[in-house]
Amino acid sequence: MKPNVKVSTFLSIVLIVVIISIMTLLFSSDDKREDLLIATAQNQSFSIELNLIGILDAAKSHMISSALEATSGTIIYLIEDGKMVKKDELLVRFDDSAIKKEVAQYQAEVESYTAAVSAAEQIVAFEKSQVEREIAGAHYNKNVAALELKRLEEGEGPLKISTLNEELQRIKSELKRYQSFMSDLNQLKDKGFDNPSEITSTKDRITVLQAKLDSAQKRYQSYKLHVLPALIESAKAKVQNSELIVQQTIQGGKHKIAKTKAGLLQVKGVLETKKSSLDKVLYILSQTEIRAPFEGIVIHYITFRDGEKRKPREGDSVFINQPILYLPDISKMIVKSKARETDLHKIRLGQKCVFHVDAYPDARLTGVITFIGSLATAEDDGKTHGKFFQVEFKVDQTDLRLRPGMTSRISISSDQVKAALTIPIQAVFTDEQDTICYIRKRNGTFEKRVITIGRQNEDYVEITGGLQEGDKVSLIRRTK
Repeated sequence: MKPNVKVSTFLSIVLIVVIISIMTLLFSSDDKREDLLIATAQNQSFSIELNLIGILDAAKSHMISSALEATSGTIIYLIEDGKMVKKDELLVRFDDSAIKKEVAQYQAEVESYTAAVSAAEQIVAFEKSQVEREIAGAHYNKNVAALELKRLEEGEGPLKISTLNEELQRIKSELKRYQSFMSDLNQLKDKGFDNPSEITSTKDRITVLQAKLDSAQKRYQSYKLHVLPALIESAKAKVQNSELIVQQTIQGGKHKIAKTKAGLLQVKGVLETKKSSLDKVLYILSQTEIRAPFEGIVIHYITFRDGEKRKPREGDSVFINQPILYLPDISKMIVKSKARETDLHKIRLGQKCVFHVDAYPDARLTGVITFIGSLATAEDDGKTHGKFFQVEFKVDQTDLRLRPGMTSRISISSDQVKAALTIPIQAVFTDEQDTICYIRKRNGTFEKRVITIGRQNEDYVEITGGLQEGDKVSLIRRTK
Protein backbone atom coordinates (compact mmCIF):
# COMPACT_ATOMS: atom_id res chain seq x y z
CA MET A 1 0.00 0.00 0.00
CA LYS A 2 2.93 2.42 0.60
CA PRO A 3 3.83 2.76 -3.12
CA ASN A 4 0.21 3.73 -3.89
CA VAL A 5 0.26 6.46 -1.21
CA LYS A 6 3.45 7.92 -2.71
CA VAL A 7 1.92 7.96 -6.20
CA SER A 8 -1.24 9.68 -4.93
CA THR A 9 0.82 12.32 -3.13
CA PHE A 10 2.89 12.98 -6.25
CA LEU A 11 -0.22 13.36 -8.44
CA SER A 12 -1.75 15.76 -5.92
CA ILE A 13 1.35 17.94 -6.02
CA VAL A 14 1.38 17.96 -9.83
CA LEU A 15 -2.32 18.93 -9.90
CA ILE A 16 -1.74 21.83 -7.48
CA VAL A 17 1.17 23.11 -9.61
CA VAL A 18 -0.96 23.00 -12.75
CA ILE A 19 -3.85 24.88 -11.04
CA ILE A 20 -1.48 27.55 -9.74
CA SER A 21 0.03 27.98 -13.23
CA ILE A 22 -3.39 28.39 -14.81
CA MET A 23 -4.52 30.91 -12.17
CA THR A 24 -1.29 32.84 -12.58
CA LEU A 25 -1.87 33.00 -16.34
CA LEU A 26 -5.48 34.08 -15.93
CA PHE A 27 -4.77 36.82 -13.41
CA SER A 28 -1.54 38.08 -14.99
CA SER A 29 -1.49 41.32 -16.92
CA ASP A 30 -2.55 41.52 -20.57
CA ASP A 31 1.01 42.37 -21.56
CA LYS A 32 2.36 39.15 -20.11
CA ARG A 33 -0.28 37.10 -21.88
CA GLU A 34 0.48 38.94 -25.08
CA ASP A 35 4.18 38.12 -24.74
CA LEU A 36 3.32 34.44 -24.84
CA LEU A 37 1.89 34.94 -28.35
CA ILE A 38 4.98 36.71 -29.70
CA ALA A 39 8.17 35.17 -31.13
CA THR A 40 11.45 36.74 -32.22
CA ALA A 41 13.09 36.26 -35.62
CA GLN A 42 16.59 34.93 -34.89
CA ASN A 43 19.49 33.19 -36.54
CA GLN A 44 19.73 29.51 -35.66
CA SER A 45 20.31 26.05 -37.11
CA PHE A 46 17.72 23.31 -37.28
CA SER A 47 17.23 19.88 -38.79
CA ILE A 48 14.56 19.10 -41.33
CA GLU A 49 12.95 15.77 -40.58
CA LEU A 50 10.09 13.94 -42.19
CA ASN A 51 8.02 12.04 -39.65
CA LEU A 52 5.77 9.24 -40.84
CA ILE A 53 3.69 6.55 -39.25
CA GLY A 54 4.01 3.04 -40.59
CA ILE A 55 3.11 -0.58 -39.92
CA LEU A 56 5.66 -3.30 -39.23
CA ASP A 57 5.64 -6.36 -41.46
CA ALA A 58 7.90 -9.32 -42.12
CA ALA A 59 10.33 -8.98 -45.01
CA LYS A 60 9.75 -12.62 -45.89
CA SER A 61 6.55 -14.50 -45.25
CA HIS A 62 4.69 -17.56 -46.43
CA MET A 63 0.98 -18.25 -46.65
CA ILE A 64 0.22 -21.80 -45.52
CA SER A 65 -2.71 -23.29 -47.42
CA SER A 66 -4.14 -26.70 -48.15
CA ALA A 67 -2.91 -28.58 -51.23
CA LEU A 68 -5.55 -31.30 -50.83
CA GLU A 69 -8.21 -31.65 -53.50
CA ALA A 70 -11.90 -31.13 -52.84
CA THR A 71 -12.93 -30.98 -49.17
CA SER A 72 -11.28 -34.22 -48.08
CA GLY A 73 -8.85 -32.32 -45.85
CA THR A 74 -10.10 -32.23 -42.27
CA ILE A 75 -7.75 -30.58 -39.78
CA ILE A 76 -6.89 -32.96 -36.92
CA TYR A 77 -3.95 -30.93 -35.60
CA LEU A 78 -3.32 -27.17 -35.76
CA ILE A 79 -0.42 -25.41 -34.10
CA GLU A 80 -1.45 -22.68 -31.66
CA ASP A 81 -1.70 -19.08 -32.82
CA GLY A 82 1.28 -16.82 -32.05
CA LYS A 83 3.78 -19.63 -31.43
CA MET A 84 7.38 -19.29 -32.59
CA VAL A 85 8.34 -22.26 -34.76
CA LYS A 86 11.57 -23.65 -36.12
CA LYS A 87 12.13 -24.77 -39.69
CA ASP A 88 10.40 -28.10 -40.51
CA GLU A 89 8.27 -27.97 -37.35
CA LEU A 90 4.79 -29.44 -37.82
CA LEU A 91 2.14 -26.77 -38.43
CA VAL A 92 -0.96 -28.60 -39.70
CA ARG A 93 -2.00 -32.25 -40.00
CA PHE A 94 -5.05 -33.44 -41.94
CA ASP A 95 -7.01 -36.66 -41.58
CA ASP A 96 -5.17 -39.18 -43.80
CA SER A 97 -7.14 -42.40 -43.15
CA ALA A 98 -8.96 -42.41 -46.53
CA ILE A 99 -5.77 -41.54 -48.40
CA LYS A 100 -3.85 -44.37 -46.71
CA LYS A 101 -6.51 -46.83 -47.94
CA GLU A 102 -5.98 -45.57 -51.48
CA VAL A 103 -2.22 -45.94 -51.06
CA ALA A 104 -2.62 -49.58 -49.94
CA GLN A 105 -4.94 -50.31 -52.88
CA TYR A 106 -2.59 -48.85 -55.47
CA GLN A 107 0.43 -50.54 -53.91
CA ALA A 108 -1.30 -53.94 -54.27
CA GLU A 109 -2.21 -53.17 -57.88
CA VAL A 110 1.35 -52.07 -58.66
CA GLU A 111 2.72 -55.32 -57.22
CA SER A 112 0.19 -57.34 -59.27
CA TYR A 113 1.01 -55.61 -62.53
CA THR A 114 4.74 -55.77 -61.79
CA ALA A 115 4.40 -59.57 -61.68
CA ALA A 116 2.34 -59.47 -64.89
CA VAL A 117 5.09 -57.46 -66.60
CA SER A 118 7.67 -60.03 -65.49
CA ALA A 119 5.54 -62.87 -66.92
CA ALA A 120 5.02 -60.97 -70.19
CA GLU A 121 8.78 -60.37 -70.46
CA GLN A 122 9.37 -64.12 -70.07
CA ILE A 123 6.83 -64.81 -72.84
CA VAL A 124 8.61 -62.35 -75.12
CA ALA A 125 11.98 -63.98 -74.35
CA PHE A 126 10.54 -67.48 -75.04
CA GLU A 127 8.94 -66.33 -78.30
CA LYS A 128 12.23 -64.78 -79.41
CA SER A 129 14.06 -68.03 -78.68
CA GLN A 130 11.41 -70.06 -80.52
CA VAL A 131 11.54 -67.78 -83.56
CA GLU A 132 15.32 -67.93 -83.59
CA ARG A 133 15.17 -71.74 -83.65
CA GLU A 134 12.61 -71.72 -86.48
CA ILE A 135 14.69 -69.28 -88.50
CA ALA A 136 17.81 -71.40 -87.91
CA GLY A 137 15.94 -74.52 -89.10
CA ALA A 138 14.73 -72.71 -92.23
CA HIS A 139 18.30 -71.59 -92.98
CA TYR A 140 19.50 -75.16 -92.48
CA ASN A 141 16.94 -76.51 -94.97
CA LYS A 142 17.94 -73.81 -97.41
CA ASN A 143 21.59 -74.78 -97.13
CA VAL A 144 20.72 -78.48 -97.63
CA ALA A 145 18.73 -77.62 -100.78
CA ALA A 146 21.60 -75.50 -102.07
CA LEU A 147 24.06 -78.35 -101.46
CA GLU A 148 21.72 -80.81 -103.25
CA LEU A 149 21.59 -78.49 -106.25
CA LYS A 150 25.34 -78.11 -106.23
CA ARG A 151 25.71 -81.89 -105.97
CA LEU A 152 23.56 -82.41 -109.05
CA GLU A 153 25.15 -79.60 -111.05
CA GLU A 154 28.77 -80.19 -110.13
CA GLY A 155 29.05 -83.66 -108.61
CA GLU A 156 26.67 -86.57 -109.07
CA GLY A 157 25.13 -85.28 -112.30
CA PRO A 158 28.36 -84.94 -114.30
CA LEU A 159 29.69 -88.14 -112.69
CA LYS A 160 26.59 -90.09 -113.75
CA ILE A 161 26.87 -88.74 -117.29
CA SER A 162 30.54 -89.67 -117.37
CA THR A 163 29.75 -93.22 -116.14
CA LEU A 164 26.99 -93.72 -118.73
CA ASN A 165 29.28 -92.37 -121.44
CA GLU A 166 32.09 -94.71 -120.41
CA GLU A 167 29.69 -97.67 -120.51
CA LEU A 168 28.48 -96.58 -123.96
CA GLN A 169 32.03 -96.27 -125.25
CA ARG A 170 32.99 -99.64 -123.79
CA ILE A 171 30.03 -101.35 -125.52
CA LYS A 172 30.87 -99.54 -128.75
CA SER A 173 34.47 -100.69 -128.53
CA GLU A 174 33.47 -104.29 -127.79
CA LEU A 175 30.88 -104.26 -130.62
CA LYS A 176 33.46 -102.90 -133.01
CA ARG A 177 35.91 -105.61 -132.01
CA TYR A 178 33.36 -108.38 -132.62
CA GLN A 179 32.34 -106.79 -135.91
CA SER A 180 35.99 -106.79 -136.98
CA PHE A 181 36.30 -110.40 -135.89
CA MET A 182 33.17 -111.30 -137.92
CA SER A 183 34.70 -109.64 -140.93
CA ASP A 184 37.80 -111.77 -140.52
CA LEU A 185 35.67 -114.94 -140.25
CA ASN A 186 33.81 -114.04 -143.45
CA GLN A 187 37.10 -113.50 -145.31
CA LEU A 188 38.35 -116.91 -144.16
CA LYS A 189 35.07 -118.44 -145.30
CA ASP A 190 35.55 -117.00 -148.73
CA LYS A 191 38.99 -118.56 -148.83
CA GLY A 192 37.56 -121.96 -147.96
CA PHE A 193 38.14 -121.91 -144.22
CA ASP A 194 34.60 -122.06 -143.01
CA ASN A 195 33.90 -122.17 -139.24
CA PRO A 196 30.11 -122.20 -138.84
CA SER A 197 30.00 -122.44 -135.05
CA GLU A 198 32.35 -119.55 -134.54
CA ILE A 199 30.50 -117.46 -137.07
CA THR A 200 27.19 -118.22 -135.38
CA SER A 201 28.58 -117.43 -131.93
CA THR A 202 30.09 -114.16 -133.15
CA LYS A 203 26.82 -113.12 -134.80
CA ASP A 204 24.97 -113.81 -131.60
CA ARG A 205 27.45 -111.76 -129.65
CA ILE A 206 27.22 -108.88 -132.09
CA THR A 207 23.43 -108.97 -131.80
CA VAL A 208 23.65 -108.83 -127.99
CA LEU A 209 26.19 -106.02 -128.07
CA GLN A 210 24.09 -104.07 -130.54
CA ALA A 211 21.15 -104.36 -128.17
CA LYS A 212 23.34 -103.26 -125.26
CA LEU A 213 24.62 -100.32 -127.30
CA ASP A 214 21.11 -99.18 -128.10
CA SER A 215 20.14 -99.48 -124.46
CA ALA A 216 23.28 -97.64 -123.29
CA GLN A 217 22.70 -94.84 -125.80
CA LYS A 218 19.12 -94.46 -124.64
CA ARG A 219 20.18 -94.34 -120.94
CA TYR A 220 22.91 -91.82 -121.70
CA GLN A 221 20.67 -89.56 -123.77
CA SER A 222 17.77 -89.88 -121.37
CA TYR A 223 19.83 -89.02 -118.29
CA LYS A 224 21.72 -86.22 -120.02
CA LEU A 225 18.78 -84.59 -121.76
CA HIS A 226 15.88 -85.35 -119.42
CA VAL A 227 16.67 -86.96 -116.07
CA LEU A 228 19.53 -84.71 -114.94
CA PRO A 229 17.88 -81.45 -116.08
CA ALA A 230 14.71 -82.49 -114.27
CA LEU A 231 16.65 -83.27 -111.10
CA ILE A 232 18.48 -79.93 -111.32
CA GLU A 233 15.21 -78.00 -111.81
CA SER A 234 13.69 -79.84 -108.88
CA ALA A 235 16.71 -78.97 -106.71
CA LYS A 236 16.52 -75.33 -107.83
CA ALA A 237 12.83 -75.28 -106.91
CA LYS A 238 13.70 -76.68 -103.48
CA VAL A 239 16.32 -73.93 -103.04
CA GLN A 240 13.81 -71.23 -104.00
CA ASN A 241 11.19 -72.75 -101.75
CA SER A 242 13.61 -72.92 -98.85
CA GLU A 243 14.57 -69.26 -99.40
CA LEU A 244 10.87 -68.34 -99.37
CA ILE A 245 10.37 -70.37 -96.19
CA VAL A 246 13.30 -68.49 -94.58
CA GLN A 247 11.69 -65.11 -95.43
CA GLN A 248 8.28 -66.28 -94.25
CA THR A 249 9.77 -67.61 -91.02
CA ILE A 250 11.55 -64.29 -90.40
CA GLN A 251 8.40 -62.26 -91.10
CA GLY A 252 6.23 -64.63 -89.10
CA GLY A 253 8.72 -64.49 -86.24
CA LYS A 254 8.68 -60.70 -86.30
CA HIS A 255 4.90 -60.77 -86.14
CA LYS A 256 4.90 -63.19 -83.23
CA ILE A 257 7.50 -61.19 -81.33
CA ALA A 258 5.69 -57.93 -82.06
CA LYS A 259 2.45 -59.45 -80.82
CA THR A 260 4.00 -60.59 -77.56
CA LYS A 261 5.80 -57.24 -77.19
CA ALA A 262 2.50 -55.44 -77.72
CA GLY A 263 1.05 -57.48 -74.88
CA LEU A 264 4.07 -56.59 -72.75
CA LEU A 265 3.75 -52.89 -73.57
CA GLN A 266 0.06 -52.99 -72.74
CA VAL A 267 0.75 -54.49 -69.32
CA LYS A 268 3.62 -52.02 -68.79
CA GLY A 269 1.26 -49.17 -69.70
CA VAL A 270 -1.24 -50.29 -67.08
CA LEU A 271 1.63 -50.65 -64.58
CA GLU A 272 2.85 -47.10 -65.30
CA THR A 273 -0.71 -45.81 -64.87
CA LYS A 274 -0.97 -47.55 -61.53
CA LYS A 275 2.45 -46.24 -60.50
CA SER A 276 1.39 -42.72 -61.49
CA SER A 277 -1.78 -43.07 -59.45
CA LEU A 278 0.26 -44.40 -56.53
CA ASP A 279 2.71 -41.47 -56.80
CA LYS A 280 -0.22 -39.08 -56.86
CA VAL A 281 -1.85 -40.46 -53.71
CA LEU A 282 1.59 -40.66 -52.02
CA TYR A 283 2.06 -36.98 -52.86
CA ILE A 284 -1.40 -36.23 -51.49
CA LEU A 285 -0.47 -38.22 -48.37
CA SER A 286 2.65 -36.08 -48.00
CA GLN A 287 0.42 -32.99 -48.18
CA THR A 288 -1.54 -34.13 -45.14
CA GLU A 289 1.30 -32.72 -43.06
CA ILE A 290 2.42 -29.12 -43.50
CA ARG A 291 5.74 -28.13 -41.95
CA ALA A 292 7.33 -24.73 -41.52
CA PRO A 293 9.48 -23.73 -44.53
CA PHE A 294 11.54 -21.47 -42.28
CA GLU A 295 11.64 -20.07 -38.75
CA GLY A 296 8.82 -17.66 -37.94
CA ILE A 297 5.77 -16.86 -35.86
CA VAL A 298 2.39 -18.50 -36.49
CA ILE A 299 -0.53 -16.22 -37.30
CA HIS A 300 -3.85 -17.94 -37.94
CA TYR A 301 -5.59 -16.63 -41.07
CA ILE A 302 -9.01 -15.12 -40.48
CA THR A 303 -11.58 -15.75 -43.21
CA PHE A 304 -15.17 -16.94 -43.64
CA ARG A 305 -15.56 -20.48 -42.34
CA ASP A 306 -18.94 -22.18 -41.91
CA GLY A 307 -20.78 -18.88 -42.35
CA GLU A 308 -18.69 -16.85 -39.91
CA LYS A 309 -15.47 -14.91 -40.13
CA ARG A 310 -13.00 -16.55 -37.77
CA LYS A 311 -9.67 -18.29 -37.38
CA PRO A 312 -9.29 -21.98 -38.33
CA ARG A 313 -9.58 -24.70 -35.73
CA GLU A 314 -9.25 -28.47 -35.49
CA GLY A 315 -12.15 -30.27 -37.16
CA ASP A 316 -12.51 -27.73 -39.98
CA SER A 317 -12.71 -29.02 -43.54
CA VAL A 318 -10.56 -27.06 -45.96
CA PHE A 319 -10.60 -26.51 -49.71
CA ILE A 320 -7.59 -26.69 -51.97
CA ASN A 321 -5.47 -23.50 -51.75
CA GLN A 322 -7.61 -22.23 -48.86
CA PRO A 323 -5.31 -20.23 -46.52
CA ILE A 324 -4.94 -21.63 -43.03
CA LEU A 325 -2.19 -19.62 -41.42
CA TYR A 326 0.37 -16.94 -42.18
CA LEU A 327 4.03 -17.52 -41.32
CA PRO A 328 6.09 -14.30 -41.26
CA ASP A 329 9.84 -14.48 -40.68
CA ILE A 330 10.28 -11.85 -37.96
CA SER A 331 14.08 -12.05 -38.04
CA LYS A 332 13.96 -9.56 -40.91
CA MET A 333 11.35 -6.83 -40.66
CA ILE A 334 10.19 -4.01 -42.91
CA VAL A 335 7.99 -0.99 -42.31
CA LYS A 336 5.27 0.01 -44.74
CA SER A 337 4.14 3.63 -44.77
CA LYS A 338 3.02 6.42 -47.10
CA ALA A 339 4.33 9.92 -47.76
CA ARG A 340 2.46 12.99 -48.93
CA GLU A 341 3.02 14.15 -52.45
CA THR A 342 4.34 17.45 -51.03
CA ASP A 343 6.98 15.57 -49.00
CA LEU A 344 8.16 13.34 -51.81
CA HIS A 345 11.13 15.61 -52.61
CA LYS A 346 12.46 15.00 -49.09
CA ILE A 347 13.04 11.27 -49.51
CA ARG A 348 15.15 9.07 -51.76
CA LEU A 349 16.11 5.41 -52.04
CA GLY A 350 18.83 4.36 -49.61
CA GLN A 351 18.08 7.25 -47.25
CA LYS A 352 18.65 6.40 -43.58
CA CYS A 353 15.92 6.65 -40.98
CA VAL A 354 15.10 5.88 -37.34
CA PHE A 355 12.13 3.82 -36.11
CA HIS A 356 10.31 4.04 -32.79
CA VAL A 357 7.83 1.29 -31.98
CA ASP A 358 4.83 2.30 -29.87
CA ALA A 359 4.70 -1.10 -28.17
CA TYR A 360 8.33 -0.85 -27.03
CA PRO A 361 9.39 2.77 -26.40
CA ASP A 362 12.91 1.64 -25.54
CA ALA A 363 13.40 0.07 -28.98
CA ARG A 364 15.32 2.44 -31.24
CA LEU A 365 15.83 0.88 -34.66
CA THR A 366 17.54 2.11 -37.79
CA GLY A 367 16.99 1.34 -41.44
CA VAL A 368 16.89 2.65 -45.00
CA ILE A 369 14.27 3.41 -47.64
CA THR A 370 14.05 0.50 -50.08
CA PHE A 371 10.95 1.37 -52.11
CA ILE A 372 9.11 4.52 -53.19
CA GLY A 373 5.87 4.00 -55.09
CA SER A 374 5.52 5.38 -58.59
CA LEU A 375 1.74 5.84 -58.48
CA ALA A 376 -0.08 8.22 -56.16
CA THR A 377 -3.29 7.35 -54.35
CA ALA A 378 -5.83 9.95 -53.30
CA GLU A 379 -7.09 9.70 -49.72
CA ASP A 380 -9.76 11.65 -47.86
CA ASP A 381 -10.78 10.41 -44.44
CA GLY A 382 -12.56 13.64 -43.41
CA LYS A 383 -9.50 14.94 -41.56
CA THR A 384 -6.78 14.86 -44.18
CA HIS A 385 -6.91 14.72 -47.92
CA GLY A 386 -4.33 14.69 -50.67
CA LYS A 387 -2.19 12.34 -52.66
CA PHE A 388 0.11 9.80 -51.06
CA PHE A 389 2.90 7.52 -52.28
CA GLN A 390 3.70 4.13 -50.81
CA VAL A 391 7.09 3.97 -49.05
CA GLU A 392 8.82 0.89 -47.70
CA PHE A 393 11.73 0.68 -45.28
CA LYS A 394 14.13 -2.10 -44.31
CA VAL A 395 14.87 -2.53 -40.60
CA ASP A 396 18.57 -3.13 -39.93
CA GLN A 397 18.28 -4.81 -36.52
CA THR A 398 16.66 -8.05 -35.45
CA ASP A 399 14.34 -7.72 -32.45
CA LEU A 400 12.26 -10.81 -31.78
CA ARG A 401 9.77 -8.74 -29.80
CA LEU A 402 8.55 -7.10 -32.99
CA ARG A 403 5.38 -8.41 -34.57
CA PRO A 404 3.69 -7.73 -37.90
CA GLY A 405 1.00 -5.10 -37.55
CA MET A 406 2.72 -3.06 -34.83
CA THR A 407 2.74 0.72 -35.25
CA SER A 408 6.09 2.35 -35.92
CA ARG A 409 7.00 6.03 -36.02
CA ILE A 410 9.59 6.90 -38.65
CA SER A 411 11.97 9.83 -38.54
CA ILE A 412 13.82 10.70 -41.73
CA SER A 413 16.54 13.34 -41.66
CA SER A 414 16.29 15.04 -45.05
CA ASP A 415 18.31 18.28 -44.61
CA GLN A 416 20.24 20.50 -42.18
CA VAL A 417 19.69 24.27 -42.09
CA LYS A 418 22.70 26.13 -40.64
CA ALA A 419 22.72 29.69 -39.21
CA ALA A 420 19.59 30.88 -40.98
CA LEU A 421 17.03 33.52 -40.01
CA THR A 422 14.07 31.59 -38.61
CA ILE A 423 10.67 32.07 -36.99
CA PRO A 424 8.28 29.49 -35.57
CA ILE A 425 6.11 27.76 -38.14
CA GLN A 426 3.00 29.03 -36.25
CA ALA A 427 3.89 32.61 -37.21
CA VAL A 428 3.53 32.00 -40.96
CA PHE A 429 0.15 32.57 -42.65
CA THR A 430 -1.19 32.79 -46.17
CA ASP A 431 -3.17 35.67 -47.61
CA GLU A 432 -4.53 34.83 -51.04
CA GLN A 433 -1.34 34.21 -53.07
CA ASP A 434 1.13 35.65 -50.55
CA THR A 435 2.94 34.21 -47.58
CA ILE A 436 2.70 36.67 -44.69
CA CYS A 437 3.42 37.24 -41.01
CA TYR A 438 2.35 39.91 -38.51
CA ILE A 439 5.16 42.15 -37.13
CA ARG A 440 4.61 44.01 -33.87
CA LYS A 441 5.51 47.70 -34.13
CA ARG A 442 6.80 49.93 -31.32
CA ASN A 443 3.31 51.20 -30.54
CA GLY A 444 2.09 47.66 -29.93
CA THR A 445 0.08 47.37 -33.16
CA PHE A 446 0.75 44.74 -35.81
CA GLU A 447 1.73 45.17 -39.47
CA LYS A 448 0.98 42.50 -42.09
CA ARG A 449 4.11 41.84 -44.09
CA VAL A 450 4.77 39.63 -47.10
CA ILE A 451 7.70 37.31 -46.51
CA THR A 452 9.69 34.78 -48.50
CA ILE A 453 10.23 31.41 -46.88
CA GLY A 454 12.73 28.63 -47.53
CA ARG A 455 13.22 25.28 -45.89
CA GLN A 456 11.21 24.26 -42.88
CA ASN A 457 10.52 21.50 -40.39
CA GLU A 458 7.64 20.90 -38.00
CA ASP A 459 8.78 23.73 -35.67
CA TYR A 460 10.72 26.36 -37.62
CA VAL A 461 10.79 27.94 -41.09
CA GLU A 462 13.69 29.63 -42.85
CA ILE A 463 13.06 33.30 -43.80
CA THR A 464 14.85 34.39 -46.97
CA GLY A 465 13.17 37.78 -47.35
CA GLY A 466 10.87 40.26 -45.60
CA LEU A 467 12.22 40.04 -42.02
CA GLN A 468 15.31 41.00 -40.06
CA GLU A 469 16.85 39.46 -37.00
CA GLY A 470 15.11 40.67 -33.86
CA ASP A 471 11.72 41.36 -35.48
CA LYS A 472 8.81 40.38 -33.27
CA VAL A 473 6.13 38.28 -34.99
CA SER A 474 2.73 37.12 -33.86
CA LEU A 475 1.90 33.48 -33.42
CA ILE A 476 -1.76 34.16 -34.21
CA ARG A 477 -3.49 35.87 -37.10
CA ARG A 478 -4.09 39.58 -36.35
CA THR A 479 -6.73 42.00 -37.54
CA LYS A 480 -5.00 45.22 -36.36
